Amino acid sequence: MLEKTKVFFLLMVVLFAGCWLFASDKAGEKPPKKLLRVGVFDSRAVAIAFGGWEQFHKELEAKKAELNKAKEQGDANKVKELEKWGNEHQARLHKQGFGTAPVHDLLEYIKDDMPKIAKQAGVDVIVSKWEIAYQEPSVEMVDITDLIVKPFNPGEKQLKWIEQMKDIKPTPEDELDRLEKEGKL
Repeated sequence: MLEKTKVFFLLMVVLFAGCWLFASDKAGEKPPKKLLRVGVFDSRAVAIAFGGWEQFHKELEAKKAELNKAKEQGDANKVKELEKWGNEHQARLHKQGFGTAPVHDLLEYIKDDMPKIAKQAGVDVIVSKWEIAYQEPSVEMVDITDLIVKPFNPGEKQLKWIEQMKDIKPTPEDELDRLEKEGKL
């Protein structure tokens, strides 16, 4: 009987040691890597959709009314300030709509829609396709341009331009600067 107890005890030790070794071996393994899905969009499309957006036009009209009022009142400083704003705003929109300038300021208008867009597209992250410096091959890229522009309610004209733009490379920033200086933008 004592011999059976020793064998049983030895068997339990071996079994426990095996379980411990197996468990510690598994603990050192990395968990399987989750596939990252990144939603990418063409920032030019955002600028085009924004340019036709009703809210943008309302804000622009308010600025024009403010400018006219400043002119009527003879407030040269305010006129100069608003004209400068208009020129800078237009130049930035041109760089966003024709080039690859960031559109963070435009996305602010739809920031509350971003989680819904990400969920609808099934993506973990949303970035401009022009701002990707590196992409690991296992990262899945999903074009969500159509979803990103939707909150701006683009009209037929904007949708046509966005579709045509897909086959056109962005204009380099230095070229846009040159065109702006020449008054061609």
